[in-house]
Amino acid sequence: MNIPQLVERKFLFASDQPITAPLYEIVIAQNGVFKRARRREMQAVVELSAFTVKIPELAAGEARVELTEKIPASVLEEILAHARSETDAANFTENLYAVCRDTETGNYFWKEVSRSRSFGSTIARDDDSAYQTAVLEIHTHPPGCREFSNQDDCDERGKFRLFGILVDIHSDNPAIRLRVGIYDSFWEIPAEFITDAPPENLTDLVKQERERLAEICNDLGDDAPEYILAEEYRAATVNLSYIENL
Repeated sequence: MNIPQLVERKFLFASDQPITAPLYEIVIAQNGVFKRARRREMQAVVELSAFTVKIPELAAGEARVELTEKIPASVLEEILAHARSETDAANFTENLYAVCRDTETGNYFWKEVSRSRSFGSTIARDDDSAYQTAVLEIHTHPPGCREFSNQDDCDERGKFRLFGILVDIHSDNPAIRLRVGIYDSFWEIPAEFITDAPPENLTDLVKQERERLAEICNDLGDDAPEYILAEEYRAATVNLSYIENL
């Protein structure tokens, strides 16, 4: 019996080189090392390490998330409304939701999938089919907790899907933070990567931070490349060690 190779390691010779591994693949490209995966609803590429010295014989890689069909922004708005109705500001408890795509109609739907809830945590009903097949797993966070927690990192390992947190849900400025996870490797993304329109009444934290970073780099002017090159230099030995251990 042939046992399929779940994880593949390869070089990237063309920018449109298809993703073929059943689980995920590690790809050495012209400009770095990338982890790539695909499923029925989407495919994603996450950068693991950037090269200071490029490999001209290879194609350049690029981090990206591409959904077969983007999630309607209304889905996130409905989840926010439900989360607000399920708990009040004085007695806040986290809640967890799964966003899935119907295999027959192709339409997206969401479901609340919390088994237990407290102020700082929520545990999923992991036997629920919606949770098992979720494209997006998103949960609420206590007020002011605008980052994925260490516990989130632990809970979200070993999966290929989108993840999100909703923060300050009872305030006038609720916010969302999104990322893609490919089996323990995460990359934060703006909502526009996965939604058909900007969600109303939700501040996109990743987009906000990227815009702020662009402003800082613009203010630095000619000094900005020096900061970037310094970071690349410090990462050079990590790049080499990573490839040697593939």
